[in-house]
Amino acid sequence: MGREIEWVSISRDTSEADLKQRKEVSNNGTKYVNQGPVRAAINGRLLILDGLEKAERNVLPTLNNLLENRELPLDDGSMLVSPDVYEAHKLGLSVHPDFRVAALASLSDGESAMLDPPLRSRFQARLASAVGVSDALVFASARSDGLLDTSTLKDLVQTAGDVRHGVPLESIHDSVRYLERQQQSILNRSALNANGINDNGEMIGADDILAPLKLTENEATRGSMPQFFENPTTKAAMDLVLAGFESGKRAVALVGPKGCYKSVVARNLAYDQDEKCELLSLHPDMTSRDLLMTRGTCTKSGDTVWKETSLTRAARNGHWLILDGIDKLRSDTLESLALVMEQGLVVLPDGTRFQASDSFRCIAIAHPPTEKSWITPEIRQMFHWIEAKALPNDELREVLTKMFPALKEDVLSKVLALQDKLDEISVDSESEKEYLQLTPRKMKHICRRVEQRPSELGDIVRNTLMASFLPDWERGIVEKCLSKCGIGASGRLNAPPNQNVDEILKSSRRSSANPLLVPNPRFQDNPGQLNIMMDIFEAHRAGEMALLVSGYQGVGKNKIVDRLLHRLNIEREYLQLHRDTTIQSLLMTPSVENGRIIYNDSPLVRAAIHGRVLILDEADKAPVEVVALLKGLIEDGQLLLPDGRLLSNQQHSASADDLITIHPDFAIWALANPAGYPFHGNDLAREMSDCFSCHHVPPMDTESHRDILRSYGENVDLRVIDQLVSVWEELRLAHQSGTMTYPFSVRESVSVVKHMNAFPEDGIAAAIQNVTSFDLLDKGLTKHLADVFGSHGIRISKDGHTMVKKRSLEGGVSTPRTRASSPKHGRVDPNNDPHVGGNTWAGGSGGSDTAGLGGRGGPYRLDSGHPVHQISDQMKAQVSEEQKKRARAMAKQALEEKLKELDMGKLDWKRYNNLRTQVEEQITQLKRHLKDLRKRSEERVWLKNQTTGDLDENKIVDALAGERDVFRRRGNPDDAQHTLHSDPITIKLIVDISASMYRFNGYDQRLERLLEATLMVMESLRDDGRFNLHIIGHNGSSAKIPLVNPETQLDEATQLRVLECMVANTQYTYAGDNTVEAISLAVQEAKKGELVIVISDANLERYHITVDDLAPLQDPHVHAHLVFIASLDDEADELASRIPNERAQVCFQSSQLPLTIKKIVTNALK
Repeated sequence: MGREIEWVSISRDTSEADLKQRKEVSNNGTKYVNQGPVRAAINGRLLILDGLEKAERNVLPTLNNLLENRELPLDDGSMLVSPDVYEAHKLGLSVHPDFRVAALASLSDGESAMLDPPLRSRFQARLASAVGVSDALVFASARSDGLLDTSTLKDLVQTAGDVRHGVPLESIHDSVRYLERQQQSILNRSALNANGINDNGEMIGADDILAPLKLTENEATRGSMPQFFENPTTKAAMDLVLAGFESGKRAVALVGPKGCYKSVVARNLAYDQDEKCELLSLHPDMTSRDLLMTRGTCTKSGDTVWKETSLTRAARNGHWLILDGIDKLRSDTLESLALVMEQGLVVLPDGTRFQASDSFRCIAIAHPPTEKSWITPEIRQMFHWIEAKALPNDELREVLTKMFPALKEDVLSKVLALQDKLDEISVDSESEKEYLQLTPRKMKHICRRVEQRPSELGDIVRNTLMASFLPDWERGIVEKCLSKCGIGASGRLNAPPNQNVDEILKSSRRSSANPLLVPNPRFQDNPGQLNIMMDIFEAHRAGEMALLVSGYQGVGKNKIVDRLLHRLNIEREYLQLHRDTTIQSLLMTPSVENGRIIYNDSPLVRAAIHGRVLILDEADKAPVEVVALLKGLIEDGQLLLPDGRLLSNQQHSASADDLITIHPDFAIWALANPAGYPFHGNDLAREMSDCFSCHHVPPMDTESHRDILRSYGENVDLRVIDQLVSVWEELRLAHQSGTMTYPFSVRESVSVVKHMNAFPEDGIAAAIQNVTSFDLLDKGLTKHLADVFGSHGIRISKDGHTMVKKRSLEGGVSTPRTRASSPKHGRVDPNNDPHVGGNTWAGGSGGSDTAGLGGRGGPYRLDSGHPVHQISDQMKAQVSEEQKKRARAMAKQALEEKLKELDMGKLDWKRYNNLRTQVEEQITQLKRHLKDLRKRSEERVWLKNQTTGDLDENKIVDALAGERDVFRRRGNPDDAQHTLHSDPITIKLIVDISASMYRFNGYDQRLERLLEATLMVMESLRDDGRFNLHIIGHNGSSAKIPLVNPETQLDEATQLRVLECMVANTQYTYAGDNTVEAISLAVQEAKKGELVIVISDANLERYHITVDDLAPLQDPHVHAHLVFIASLDDEADELASRIPNERAQVCFQSSQLPLTIKKIVTNALK
């Protein structure tokens, strides 16, 4: 057609300014720059709107009048008008008669276009149907070089035609060109996989190479870069990348799990080919505009300017580009690069465009898709797809031996054996697998340390895997694997400190240019923390740039690192991270001065420039994608700043003004709490712990704890300090076992001692109340705390009288306005207004006769939620004995009516209450944990491109130019990917109600334990719409006896009937066992991700049941666990030890079974 075009790639970030005019500041004034649609209308070009379906609602209607009437009011006050109107009035800007609009959109099978009707009705639709196999064969033949025989070409096209979702012709042509060059080296199927032509996401990989690939000789090759050791697997990956480029593709995607050499292969290949290489690290907040240009202001004139990103610079200058983390971008953002990657046409946000250099190449790096694939049909067409797999054991051994030549062979063998053992583990999800993987990156951290200290292999491996913070069953798996590989615990962290510590640290001291930046904390030297400090120091001295120091709150993470920096005289930069930390605030702090945007360096940038240590405190509290951006800085030595400058530790093509050289002494030390309840942080460890050398700060040992408390309590009796140390040790063990969720730390014990030191007359109970008052309303936990403290001779309040008294005073003292006469419930106020001192309203306060609080003569208590007004004891004494008797009778009648409502008798209620009391604390714990999961799932996110809210610091230049959608606000995400679970989670509790449970209950109370565990699950999950609970029994008569289903309305009476039904089955059923059948049936009927918990005794040998019969427990799609609650002799322990992957637990103690169930549920839902 020979038409000029304006191409607008639509995404969720497209705004009105992108469709009409963008404001720019120039010469201290504002000017308006026409955008693509306006330029097309004025100049008579063809406007192509690519991705019509991706725009957020109510954005594209901006163009409605332009499409229909050729009219559009512009922000600069002018107006586009139709040619006829212009001819009649000679006013406005005429839309050219040749102006046309073509929109491209994608449809899914079975769906119609989700477009706004006023917009949709302005277009004429044409469906681009899939090309038939015969036509595709004709086109492929015409585009080929004739190097494939007819049968091969036909087979290739026929296979492509069988793909369900359809295949673009261009992808078939790419496959033909690729196979023509490599037909001696790969199969037809591999050529198709390389171009995304399949139904299951397969890619080409090293295993698909049948013979050496045919590659063009490059005389300019330089060989491998320093510290890169080529092996067959990495060579195959590099050859596949080159083969992809030589087949005509500009962009290749290298997809593989964490730490499997993707980045280093990309960098080394560019180095070997003597190509200049740019890096662009991606994150979820990036927009399509951010990929191409960043917006800023001229430091001299204050004019708004556009700066090219490394992607645009690479395309313009013909460099190679590493696009790291394409899987992190929204699909519509990544798809906006289709024009660049497929046709080499770069359309920039400032209105310019150019054709990318012929030598421009892109290597995109990504993690494999999980349950929801990020590879859309549009993205599939953009890249040549290569799968990167982990190095085989022998190649990995060779690489590590070359990297660490002093590493002992037997130590390396143990590390490699551990990797194999961990890889054999079957888990329920990819997220669980990530915790247990020993990636090559983690192995490098281990080998770097054990090369110098081989005797500490056990401690270093456990720290690297963060084993102390793993859930119980996962930690058990790791310990079994360590034991099988001959890796024990060195115990170095509990050993006496090295006597030469002072000399070692003194020899590494630096000279400080700014002493104010060297921390000087109050620190009491103690053996435990000194060992941790030296462990951190040795990693730093070994060359580790990034350290992750993890531990519970109050264990001394900050004090340890500050003390170490003080002794080394190292300057420190400090960043406190939190929920609202953004990538912008992590890197730069923008401000406006005299109409100019001034970018102030953040502590991170200052630390990188001056060689300081950056402390990232509470690193787990920031959004994971914010901290994950540092991966490029840590691993690749490059990071692009928002103002267009580049942090780099190597030579680079960026101009001298834009390049910041990273100081060789720069280091990052991140401090974090473990993931999961009760901590509210994000799972930083799972996302990027392999980028750090990991260090665990455990709870303090008793000797060190005693020394710390003595340093703060000069006036406190040493016997009291010893009491506190003993109490806190028992609290630590309670948290470790899971009976207590809150990890009481040294910070709390120090607070107690400081209080007693300053106010000795208050006594120890008052001082302790400062740290336990948070829990006074939790009766179960308060009783537990009182028992712990009481066992060490310290009495604390169990009923919260102090707090209740304060609440009473909140409302003041009440004097009833009426005499006490006759008890009654009282009238119900529909508005629930507060009522004080009267005798009319139910739920009142400080009155007479009615049900309420703080008054006298009423039949029972009734809390309406208002402040309590308390009458005096003297006024209470005025109530007659006759009135008291009538009030007690009313209370008794009300209780009977309540029990009747529940269909329970007095004995039923007593039995139910007795059972519930046994598990009350575990019910509270499980409910609390599930409540935390709900909070996480309902957590709001930042909504961008808003017209009200907080100013988005990423759009401060746009705000300066006068644009409107420059705000952000917290809100609920529309995208389902941000929610924890959209559908209810199914939990199936499979309970053993066979005859043996009844027969041996008198022997070991196994039936009582089963009833308690079942009641805990029912109580915790009832009325929680996020869960579908099934309780299914099995015995000698049946493998499936339904007891509870999601439709069951659970209340006290129903739950008691369920328990009584279980007892009746155990009493009257025939002997026999259907455990295997029950497990198989439950797992078979379960859907992906559902939780199956089987509770049984271990009388399996009697029925000739073996471990192999329990194989359904290992189904990777279901969370399946077997809990043995009883056994004759050692049968349960022997069986559980032989069932792989910790899918079986033994729990004989009555108090521990609900705890075990709670751990299984919470671990599966983490």
